[in-house]
Amino acid sequence: MPVSLHLLGGTSLVDRIFETHRARLTALAYRMLGSHADAEDAVQDVWLRWRQQDQDMIKDATGWLVRVCSNICLDVLKSARRQRENYVGNWLPEPWLPPEQPKAEQQLIEQDGLGQAYMLMLERLAPVERVALVLHEVFDWVHDDIAPLIERTPNNTRQILFRARRKMQRESDRDATPEPDSTTCDRAKLDAFVTAIGCSDVSGLLDLLAPDVILHSDGGGKALATANPLYGADHVSRFFIGVWGKRSADERVFHITLDDECWLLMVENGVVTTGICASERDGRIIDLFVHRNPDKLALFSPVLAGAIPIELSNKKAG
Repeated sequence: MPVSLHLLGGTSLVDRIFETHRARLTALAYRMLGSHADAEDAVQDVWLRWRQQDQDMIKDATGWLVRVCSNICLDVLKSARRQRENYVGNWLPEPWLPPEQPKAEQQLIEQDGLGQAYMLMLERLAPVERVALVLHEVFDWVHDDIAPLIERTPNNTRQILFRARRKMQRESDRDATPEPDSTTCDRAKLDAFVTAIGCSDVSGLLDLLAPDVILHSDGGGKALATANPLYGADHVSRFFIGVWGKRSADERVFHITLDDECWLLMVENGVVTTGICASERDGRIIDLFVHRNPDKLALFSPVLAGAIPIELSNKKAG
């Protein structure tokens, strides 16, 4: 429900009101920008504008903060520093690690649309399309409210949303866009996946993988990763088994669940070297997201203590 400054006592509660919205604004900015640092910068800009605003003019704090945050993100998306032409190899959005655990009543709005598949699909969109889609599909804003924010009419906004949804669909067998009708894989599915790899069980992997599975990998030019996406269950299964055979004997495997997205973490000497999550369709893995860029993997450091080790068998299949 909207929060009125007048009902809560005016400027004496300005700081408290903003803090009750910080997690929501951070999640919003992350969806828009795909980067924790950019999201934090955007929220800080919102805070500065909030403090400078005449509080008596604000009737709906929630709406005001979301609008301002969205406008700031739209400006960032349009700016040159959002261009990724110089990024080495495939780019994946940073793993979502919430700044704090969301309250029960905020859970849906904090968690929906934060997975790797959805975030990567958003990258196909133009800035205005991305802002409009996130506000409409995740935050339930209606066309009439989105239109003035993106400087369009309500009818134009409907057309923008229609185009955005079409862009998020796979166009061919060699289109690396994640499957739009997928769900995040749970711990059991990922445990079975890594167990099959550890046993070099190609047949077991083929049972787990959809025939049209795609491997998305991001090394950022700082760690070994596939230069291009890998397509098809056979290629993907053999790639993982080949890589697994070359891993360090000191590397251990953990799993951790963050806001309903389960991750496999490969850890060596206390440092995360690889992070893997996946999405599934019809019970089989359809997209695999492999992070190897150490800058992005460093985000797992604060939560690594809560990761659970996976005991793997070295027994070969067959």
